[in-house]
Amino acid sequence: MPGFAIINGIAEISDPAIYQNWLDNEEFKSAVAADSSPERTAVKRLLIEFEADMARMVRDDKVQEQVVEVMTRYAAEDYVQHDPNAPGNGLENLIEHFRHVPATGVVPPPVVGVILDGEVACLMMREVVPDPVVAGEAYEWNILTLFRVHNGKLAEHWSTFRKAVPGQNPLGD
Repeated sequence: MPGFAIINGIAEISDPAIYQNWLDNEEFKSAVAADSSPERTAVKRLLIEFEADMARMVRDDKVQEQVVEVMTRYAAEDYVQHDPNAPGNGLENLIEHFRHVPATGVVPPPVVGVILDGEVACLMMREVVPDPVVAGEAYEWNILTLFRVHNGKLAEHWSTFRKAVPGQNPLGD
């Protein structure tokens, strides 16, 4: 039993270990990326691997050493950024933005679904977090982000973040 099931294109995780091992769990990533054509599967896999590589940098405290390599592998030179906390457009600004991502030692949440419409893709990541209303309980928080993929590279990104004071959480926590 793999510890997850794909239901309506979204991974439903039943084994909590997947939240920790998803980065290197080929069965999980392949299942989430699976689609009706090799081209669509390749785009989904590109996005999943991008998120996994970024997650590894954060988890392993390797952002400074690997950010240029990772961003150059995945993002276009003329990358367009729609995040009010980012310093602007272009690959160099993207690299500079991620130089300031704090290394936490924690595995960021897994990609549980990718919805494609032409060049635009919506990624859903899921994290189990403490319930702020019911003491001692937890709930699944779904985090959405959008990308445009063009010619095999991330060309544009839309964020759900609010503008934040530098160093503060843009999710408002």
